[in-house]
Amino acid sequence: MADTPEPDWTYATWEGSRRAMIRQALKLTVRQRLQALEEMSLTSQTLARSKKTTAIKPTRSKEQ
Repeated sequence: MADTPEPDWTYATWEGSRRAMIRQALKLTVRQRLQALEEMSLTSQTLARSKKTTAIKPTRSKEQ
């Protein structure tokens, strides 16, 4: 039987995830960073303007 390698749990913590996101962000160019900021700003504005809330009505399955 082949030995399977132990999974890398480095990113399975809040701190590990945070470090991974920072490393990814540091790889971006200035243009990409500005574009990401613009997109996040637009998303934030859209969500702030949205006054609708979505309520999910519980439904019963046919099996019950």
